[in-house]
Amino acid sequence: MTVRTFVAAELAVSPYNVRKNKRAITSIDGLEASIKRVGLILPLAVHPLRGSKKHGVFDGGRRFRAIQNLIARGELPADWPIDASVRTISSEAELLEISSAAGLLHVDLLPWEVMEGLRRASKRGATIEEIADVTGQTELWVKQHLRLANLAEPIFTAYVEGEISQDQAKAFAATEDHKLQLAAWEAFRHRPSFERTSDHIRRLLKVGDHDEEKLLRFVGERAFRDAGGAFELDLFADAAEHRGRVDRPGLLRELAEARIESVRATLRRRAARDDLRFAAEYPRARHGGVDRDLELSPDHEPLLGDEAERAQFLDDELLELADRRRRIDDPVEQAAIDLEAESHAAELQQLQDSRPVLLPAGDIYATLVIEESGAVETRWWWASHAAKRAAEKPPEPARPVSLGEIAKPARDLGGSAVGANIGSQIQQQADAAAREEYAFSAQGVQIVRAIRREVMRAAMIEDGATGIAHDFLIFTLLRAELGNHHNRTLGVRTLHRAEDSPPMAMIPAVRAAVEATPAHGFWTAMLGVFRDHAAIQLADEADAFDAFRGERDEWKECAAAIVAATALTKTANLDGYRLPIHDRLAQLLGIADDEAFRGYWAPDETFVELLPRATRVELATPHVDEATRRNLGTMKAAETIAPVARALTRVCWVHPALRFEAASVSADAELEGALA
Repeated sequence: MTVRTFVAAELAVSPYNVRKNKRAITSIDGLEASIKRVGLILPLAVHPLRGSKKHGVFDGGRRFRAIQNLIARGELPADWPIDASVRTISSEAELLEISSAAGLLHVDLLPWEVMEGLRRASKRGATIEEIADVTGQTELWVKQHLRLANLAEPIFTAYVEGEISQDQAKAFAATEDHKLQLAAWEAFRHRPSFERTSDHIRRLLKVGDHDEEKLLRFVGERAFRDAGGAFELDLFADAAEHRGRVDRPGLLRELAEARIESVRATLRRRAARDDLRFAAEYPRARHGGVDRDLELSPDHEPLLGDEAERAQFLDDELLELADRRRRIDDPVEQAAIDLEAESHAAELQQLQDSRPVLLPAGDIYATLVIEESGAVETRWWWASHAAKRAAEKPPEPARPVSLGEIAKPARDLGGSAVGANIGSQIQQQADAAAREEYAFSAQGVQIVRAIRREVMRAAMIEDGATGIAHDFLIFTLLRAELGNHHNRTLGVRTLHRAEDSPPMAMIPAVRAAVEATPAHGFWTAMLGVFRDHAAIQLADEADAFDAFRGERDEWKECAAAIVAATALTKTANLDGYRLPIHDRLAQLLGIADDEAFRGYWAPDETFVELLPRATRVELATPHVDEATRRNLGTMKAAETIAPVARALTRVCWVHPALRFEAASVSADAELEGALA
């Protein structure tokens, strides 16, 4: 197949064009107007006519007739150029088969060629409706192909050249934001092949993010849009799937937090407890499940007067509507009944939710969980089994209370939690200490440890540091093999399995925090360079080893540094996760001071969100103006995240849990002497 430019006199409608419906052939007024305004969107399909110098149009007959009419009226010149793809047909049967094929433009043109044609038409001013009419496709089909045609250039080129599939291209086209597409593309290129799936691309773009879509249902799409947000629907989602991307997740979280705070205030008022506490998770039993023994179902004040009568009326109406719906088959009538029933049910629920909650005396809290539907589930719990027993037994006479035992000195956990099993006692002790010192959750501790390791990895493969990394690699392997030392105290793991490979992969929140750091970008880019090397790619091990040996010493030093960095465990400047060997390594790598560390990490909003509100305000106060300082004191917790992150980013601040211990003066002197 070749594409040529003809004039109308060189073409004729092929006798094998299967369109015979005269009304369809002659109803081309709209088509004429479209061609006159924006030209041909896609080329015609033609074949040489036997016994004639002309070519026969066997696909695009309506478009050709429209062009002929325009020329006849003088609205187009006789030599108006007409692009057409020329096919050589071996038999009349083949021609008839091709001419009658549905969606012929898929037969004669490659998908990306169709997209290019649509893009040119759109740039010339053709509307979605016009393109759909000219191509005989649905408007959704046109929107989808225009979105694919307008992919960011590197992604579209990769699609044209066959580096990615059409499904992968559609995943990138779930958003029209080129900046997001390119960011996802960069991450996608460095993923192993088994992760280069359409679903993974959508996760990179946060399209169809489960938690964000649940929050959107809770807040309400209209409320989110009114606040300045947008929900971009994925054009390629199934018809029944409301999949898309939230453009401002931070705003969505703020709106959700504000609405949850409103629910909390309402429940405190209904329970007549200004100090009522709330938790995000149910209490856990020793076996790991929900401790249902702590749950209670409080009574509510009954509705009185007019409210009671209205509630009874609504209840009766709902029963009547349900009975009527069962007795009819008309879908329109059923839909009308459903709308009326939904309105009554919402009003009845509002009345029920206004009743005061009668909580028993004692230490009680509530959990608020946003369900899949966006509704809020409220459940009530005793704070502990002791609180429940105390509330159930009669009060005892007052008696002297001991001040308790003399406090024992706190145990220094050192680095004993590094490498400990998840859920082990030593890890729980270390996480509890971190929670007490910095209010970190267990997930927050994992984020701090993972960021710290990523910074060390990036520093180890910097120019000039690979020699240190090489020494560290040989030292740890030698000491582990020949000495009676545990890998945990060396700050490395054995090399037979990656610490973050399945089933020990980082949870999404930890991975997201690590991927946001400059250190991660540098580290993954270097891994990509080495993965493409012949020493890794060649199937024959002997050839691969020869390729390795043939490299420069500097390259081998960097390879050793990557191996050493890969073996690093996750530590932190927290009791239980603190290892002196990592402090010493950081000193040698030059990242033991805040300024150097900030070259690999910055306090973004995700990290600031780990900190309690009071801590955020305290940290930011010295670095903001008076007006911002006053505003911080009145902001809700979610509202403080962005301004605090901006304030801490402007200055050279590093969280104490991320820091490494600086070298002592004597150690620095020894180091300088050794290097002299």
